[in-house]
Amino acid sequence: MANKNYYEILEVNEKASIEVIDKAYRVLAKKYHPDVYEGDKKEAESMMQKLNEAYDVLSDENKRSNYDAILQRKKQIELEKSMYEKNKNSSKDTNINTNTYSSTNNFQNENDSPINNPAKYNKDKFVVDTTYMDEKQKKKIKKKLQERYVEAYDNYLRSRGYKLKYKWTPKRVLKAILIVAISIIILTIIFYLPPVHNHFTSLYETNPIFKMTIDLVSSFFSAIVTTFSSIFDSIF
Repeated sequence: MANKNYYEILEVNEKASIEVIDKAYRVLAKKYHPDVYEGDKKEAESMMQKLNEAYDVLSDENKRSNYDAILQRKKQIELEKSMYEKNKNSSKDTNINTNTYSSTNNFQNENDSPINNPAKYNKDKFVVDTTYMDEKQKKKIKKKLQERYVEAYDNYLRSRGYKLKYKWTPKRVLKAILIVAISIIILTIIFYLPPVHNHFTSLYETNPIFKMTIDLVSSFFSAIVTTFSSIFDSIF
């Protein structure tokens, strides 16, 4: 069960509609509910946890879209790894040069892939011994490895000339806001350092273009603060 993806856990096709996913979840949740499951209660609880996790992702359009993208990248990497291993074993048996793999897969050389270039794609970090870890640690490791796995494949695609686009998720939006906020704080601290502050004050007083630009930016941020203050006051 540990190797199954969310679609396999809910026993549905990857193209299944939300109605089919919803129905499958209800049927399986009824089957494995700890109060009615006739087998091991711990097994039922574990299965319900997996069902809930799978349903939470696949029932949400944005989460499902992101999950599908990760799943497809993982499948592509596994396919290339399988093809390479197959070709490598065949080459050992027939003494064929391993460059056959690079030509049939359009690689510039036999090391130009996330499977064969650990220095470039962090392949060695995809494997961690979790034998003596508890479930919480295993989940954290699994999440980190998945992120590095996807990052490696993204780097591989970029090295081949592909342009990647990512959907704006709440997590990405929050990260962008955090970066902007930290940048503003750092710039504000730098601005109020005496030498820097004196320089910009002098420039503001002597350069009309710089003065106009600063005034426009100040007016813009002032309008934003006023707007949010009005909204906050109306709510509370």
